[in-house]
Amino acid sequence: MNKITVYGEDIKIENKEDIEVSIGEASKFLNVQSVKVKIFEDTDIVIDVSKVDIKLDFYINVLKGVKANIYEYKHDGDYKFQYKYYLEENSYLNVEKVNDGQSIKEMMVVNLNGGQAKIDFNLKTISKKDEKYNFLVYHNARNTVSNIVNNGVNILDGVLEFNVSGFVSNGITGCDINQSGRIINMTENICTIKPNLFIDEEDVVANHSALIGTFSSDEVFYLMSRGISKKDSENLLTKGFLLNGITYYKKTLEEMINKYWR
Repeated sequence: MNKITVYGEDIKIENKEDIEVSIGEASKFLNVQSVKVKIFEDTDIVIDVSKVDIKLDFYINVLKGVKANIYEYKHDGDYKFQYKYYLEENSYLNVEKVNDGQSIKEMMVVNLNGGQAKIDFNLKTISKKDEKYNFLVYHNARNTVSNIVNNGVNILDGVLEFNVSGFVSNGITGCDINQSGRIINMTENICTIKPNLFIDEEDVVANHSALIGTFSSDEVFYLMSRGISKKDSENLLTKGFLLNGITYYKKTLEEMINKYWR
């Protein structure tokens, strides 16, 4: 298990098994620092981010035939991050991301550069201020697969936005593209989901879904009719909604939910 800890401007790497990591110096003009990760053997990487006051660019390259899991937890801060993922032939990347920051702006660019490459991406967030997530997923080789799932609960002063775009050029056949976004909006603020598919090839399976709303009144009523308070009902429903698809940071996410619904 590898671990990357980012605290303020300090970046620490633990173990470094089956990966190479290089850290670029922060640009004084743009206040941007880069972290480049090359994954050359099957491995897991834990990323813990807190109180960062610089912009950060992550470059993650998964080499041919490699399977990797990245578990990320971002908390206690305002963030502007960019991620670029590069997957080579027959590689697989599973990303589980849990966010509990304040203002968050993230750009994720996925490049499926080799045949049979696949990415599973799960993002879970509780939005209290402005949060905006942009995804660009490029299927640059045949028979590639992308599954992008974004789930968020919007509370307090939150304004949450998911933008996901998938691209397939003519001649890039056999691709499977799936986008799923859902926001539980517990405020009067406007939240947005924009799923986009830019496909210039017929031999492709492509699906997208977007749903913004609140928990079903029937669900809340059912739980309250069993003697559960409204706040505890929302707690249970939020856990059922957000915990799905999260493994490593599941307990952390559960504690995070309890923090806002106790």
